Amino acid sequence: MRRVVTSRLVTIYTMMENHDRSGVGGPSLCPVAAALTGLDGAGVALTTSGHGVTSLCTSGGLAFHLMELEMTLSDGPGVEAARTGEVSSEADLLASATSRWPLYVPEALALGARAVFGFPVHIGAVRFGALTLCRRGPGDLSAEQRADAGLMATVVARAVLAMQAGSPDGSLLEELRGGAELDFRVHQAAGMLAVQGTTSVRDALVALRARAYASATELSVLAQRVVTRQTSLDPETREWIDHRGDAT
Repeated sequence: MRRVVTSRLVTIYTMMENHDRSGVGGPSLCPVAAALTGLDGAGVALTTSGHGVTSLCTSGGLAFHLMELEMTLSDGPGVEAARTGEVSSEADLLASATSRWPLYVPEALALGARAVFGFPVHIGAVRFGALTLCRRGPGDLSAEQRADAGLMATVVARAVLAMQAGSPDGSLLEELRGGAELDFRVHQAAGMLAVQGTTSVRDALVALRARAYASATELSVLAQRVVTRQTSLDPETREWIDHRGDAT
């Protein structure tokens, strides 16, 4: 069994190295996770101080939009996996009428996802994120796909732990810093709202997510508008103000 795991780890790191050499650009963890499992998209989310998540990286369009959705709603497979420490999955979102994600499911379907899976990113009992996977068609993961996804989540966990400890330039973790821009932008926006409204950063983040969902705007887009002062939140009326138009 150990020999099989070692072999798969070699495969993962070889795929990551090939991705880096390809000149495609961007962090390799998420594209490799999608390719390794043969699914249509992958994302890595880190937990925030509340019950939500923030994006570290995604493999492309579908995964990016699903990650935005989880960040906005604080709900979905990644959020649940990070919170519970257990694998969280829906093999057919269309058949999940009684889903524990009543807001997430219809939006995910509208984006083109049919099955989603969340694997906790943790070291021992310490959980700090999730690896999410998605496919456009229905169907559960095979035993091999599930094993590979779990192993990939372990690679992610050790990568994030090394990053937090401070890894030198040129290491495996250096590439991940390029995928963290969304995290900084959203939290910078929340910090600005907190100062403007004399509220906590956590409450400002909740308000930011609620506004993004209510206005059908991607969280990163709204955050960018706040950071560039195109949008603000009136501290007294609690109205959102688009400085290119009227209050909303």
